[in-house]
Amino acid sequence: MTSLEITVEWSAGARRVAWGWRGVRVEKHFAAAPIAVAGWGDPVSVVVVEPFGAGGRLDNAVVFGVDGVERLRLVPPDVPVEPFRLLGFYAVYVSRGVLTAVFSTTVGDYWGVPDLRTGLVRVVGRWR
Repeated sequence: MTSLEITVEWSAGARRVAWGWRGVRVEKHFAAAPIAVAGWGDPVSVVVVEPFGAGGRLDNAVVFGVDGVERLRLVPPDVPVEPFRLLGFYAVYVSRGVLTAVFSTTVGDYWGVPDLRTGLVRVVGRWR
């Protein structure tokens, strides 16, 4: 997939994610296969969503700089559910030119537009 000049190589189920941008090539291997990966150009970044499970991190969407260094993690959005119902991010993708992140709870999911400079997600609404 390509988004604003960054090229990302990843297949569902694979533990390897690679990307390239202006002659820089990065390849990362993860202990568990990411559940979603997306490239974005402002700022140039790759977002990798780690699997979530019981007792896992809620900030499981990692934002890497073009150089492969973890820059930040997306902050779980403030959603109107009890904290014990929060699961974590499960999708990130580009749709109609907008980077979108989906956050899961046991009682419904929420989508929003992440700011890759701050990690904050502006919650736009319920997902489906």
